[in-house]
Amino acid sequence: MELLLNKKIKQESIPEFIVVNEYAQVFSGLQRGYPVFSDNWDEARPLTRTEQFKKIQYGTSFNLEIHYV
Repeated sequence: MELLLNKKIKQESIPEFIVVNEYAQVFSGLQRGYPVFSDNWDEARPLTRTEQFKKIQYGTSFNLEIHYV
């Protein structure tokens, strides 16, 4: 039981980030395989892996930035 509790304690939280384009729009998901950006920041989809950011960047011609939450 103690080992299980230690594993939970030792797990580090992965920092989440959102992707913002050059027009201050946030990444809100994919539509037909292409990234969709929204003006509503409440629709932002938080990501945790940089590989996800690279795939979004590959699918758009916008300049993108990462903003950590």
